[in-house]
Amino acid sequence: MDGCAVAGRCRSNGRAGSRSDHREHRVDKQIRIHDHRATPRSHLADTSPGRSRTALYHVHVARRQGALRTGDAAMKKLLPGLMFALIAVSASAQQPPEIPLFSKMTPGAPPQGWKPFSLASTKKNTDYTLVSEDGVVALRAMAHGSASAMEFKTQFDPHKFPMLSFRWKVAQGIPEANNADVNKEDSPLRVMIGFDGDTSKLGFKDKFASSLAQTASGQPLPYATLMYIWGNKVAPDSVTVSGRTSRIRMLALNVDDKGIGKWQSFTRNLVEDYKRVFAEEPGNVISIQLLTDTDNTGDDALAFYGDISVGPPR
Repeated sequence: MDGCAVAGRCRSNGRAGSRSDHREHRVDKQIRIHDHRATPRSHLADTSPGRSRTALYHVHVARRQGALRTGDAAMKKLLPGLMFALIAVSASAQQPPEIPLFSKMTPGAPPQGWKPFSLASTKKNTDYTLVSEDGVVALRAMAHGSASAMEFKTQFDPHKFPMLSFRWKVAQGIPEANNADVNKEDSPLRVMIGFDGDTSKLGFKDKFASSLAQTASGQPLPYATLMYIWGNKVAPDSVTVSGRTSRIRMLALNVDDKGIGKWQSFTRNLVEDYKRVFAEEPGNVISIQLLTDTDNTGDDALAFYGDISVGPPR
């Protein structure tokens, strides 16, 4: 019922000449009722202040109920889209991260999705180039007294996707390297997995090493780095702690000159390896780096990295 109709009925009431009726008439004009469920005339005609407040209350309730019905209708229209978005997010959360595959790239082109990472401005950069090797595109690394990496930024839970698969090949090793000696600590091949964690609980030496790394390279060290390396002068499947920080630990998959010239393929469980090496549960994986370095020995090295992927438990 509209406001004019309500106002007209108020004037026709027997007490329309009273001062309280005039007050009620002014209230009706201000409210401008358009709802068919507005308070009946007998309530509005009552001149008591309490009745007037009751009328206003019912009007506000009616308006709120109307707004709720409008909101419900709008929500019903939005629900299908929201459900689709939630399903899409859930599905994507269950998919392993897509690491760009070298085998799908073009020789001579920049490795898509991978970025050069300089360890320090004072160090020469290792040359990384996509080439066709044994009929498959791979990332060739050539080091001449140099040290720099290729990095892929990511973010995933290794408990959901613990299986890391990769392959590599060394064409020219580093006979003088020794991964147990900080002054000769070079490697022709490294696949380095960076993990997130609470850096506030690290000791002074580890925090200082991370600070030095940030000064030199522009970014701090990850909370923990698990390196799969082609080792030198260390035992196969041995773990070596970096001489500069305990938050970098190396697991030797190949050693010395055994297997040089042949592709080597690996599938590792990130969670099991991390727990073995660091004796704690891993946080999220935040980066994958490839590093061929000869800056400590000053030697030359030639190696190749194949495709890298991660997947669910097997």
